[in-house]
This record gives sequence, C-alpha cells and structure tokens, in this order.
Amino acid sequence: MTTAAARLLTLAAVAVPLALAACGDDAPQRTETNYCTQVGNHLADLNATAIASSSDVSRVLAAWRAVAATAPIAIETEWTAMVRNVETAATVDPNDPASMQRVADTARESEPAANRVIAYTQQKCGALIGSVAPTATSAAPATAAPATTGAAAETTTTTAGAAVTTTSA
Repeated sequence: MTTAAARLLTLAAVAVPLALAACGDDAPQRTETNYCTQVGNHLADLNATAIASSSDVSRVLAAWRAVAATAPIAIETEWTAMVRNVETAATVDPNDPASMQRVADTARESEPAANRVIAYTQQKCGALIGSVAPTATSAAPATAAPATTGAAAETTTTTAGAAVTTTSA
C-alpha cells in the first residue's frame, strides 16, 4: 500500500465515525414525513379540549412544542405563532379581564397562522388539528369586554382550533 493510500484510508476511518456521530446529535428533522409522524403521535393533545390541571397544560404545551420543532420550513413561522398562542392561553386567569383579553387578542392575531397550519396538515398528513376546517372570522375590537349582570359570566376563546370556555363570577 502506498503512503498516500494509507493516509486516505486512515482519514476515512476517522472521518466516517465522526460524521455519523454528528448526525446523531442533529435537531429534529423538518421533513414532511417526520412532521406528519409527530402530528399523528400528538394529535390527541393537539386537539385537547378538556384541560383541567397544570399537568394537562404542561402535556399539551409539550405536544405543541414537539410538533413545532419538526414543522417543515413551509409552515415553521406559523407554528411559532401557534406555540406562542398556546403558551399565552396556558397563562390565562379567567378572573382577570386583562388576561382574558390578552388570550383573545393573541388568538385573533394567530388565526391566519392557525388556518395555514390546519390546511397544510390536513392536506399533507390527512389529519385535522382542531374541530373544524379553517375559516376566517372578523376581529372584534380589542377594547370590548364581556358584559356582566352580577351573574356568572361565560367566555369562550378559540385557541388553535379548540374552543376553551371559562366561567367566572
């Protein structure tokens, strides 16, 4: 074996394992196949409508973040908006009108992103996130507050395709 051939063989023997090790540490793949797999793995949590405890909130938020981490570049920005929407909803205080308004405003702002995510996911993965196909709605004024007459007030906020209803006295 020549010296040049020996050097190439040694270089290949060192480089191949290093390259394989580097591939093992990559961030989640943003392929359509991986995205659809993650959507399927987390679909129940992406569509969760009954969130009763802090562990439910943590689980659902983790599911949204996991799927967002694999979203193809075509909808990466929309998923960022959706995760921000769910994070905001996770902090809502149903007894604080400002908190409720913040959630409503974030939901309205992220509606185009939600519609794009829903349509893309339905088209590419055959899965529906939320209970209905995307539709446009008009934005209500940010200063509007629910009227109360001394009785319990019920507020419904749509977050990422799921309606969340809260009742406050």
